Amino acid sequence: MGEDSSKRLPRWWFGGVCAAIAVTGTHPLDLIKVQLQTQSQTDRKTVGEILKGIYERSGILGFYNGISASWFRQLTYTTARFALYEAGKDYVDTQKVSSKMALATFAGILGGIVGVPGDVVTVRLQNDVKLPEEKRPISTFSTAFTASTKRRACPVSSAAQCQPFLGQSC
Repeated sequence: MGEDSSKRLPRWWFGGVCAAIAVTGTHPLDLIKVQLQTQSQTDRKTVGEILKGIYERSGILGFYNGISASWFRQLTYTTARFALYEAGKDYVDTQKVSSKMALATFAGILGGIVGVPGDVVTVRLQNDVKLPEEKRPISTFSTAFTASTKRRACPVSSAAQCQPFLGQSC
């Protein structure tokens, strides 16, 4: 009648794709949250003022500033978690809930590490929307990611010589 489930390969990559689709819907809310969280103490704005400012500067597409970094984060973080969990099931006793929890924790921690660069770049791109377009240092995920890695790159052998980045931070 149906396909034999024992012969089906795990489709862990569906999780990453679905997360990227989901973030497309929630990204405008995340953009507003980040802007609320990163306001200066002296110049506080309401949610309505932030919404109005984004729309006046960039129109409806302004609510999707930084979406490429959000997609990158979800595709790396979520896909890594699902892939690690699926691969790890061959090495643990899946009959025990504690083993499944330990595996899920391990997959989540490693997935989180993989997803951090995308998260940093997402916040940076979401914050740059506050600046006038001619003053924005970066506009796409690839330029933001490249700029972040160049600024924070430290040779392992001479970590004592590394200087902190003194420019604009996220």
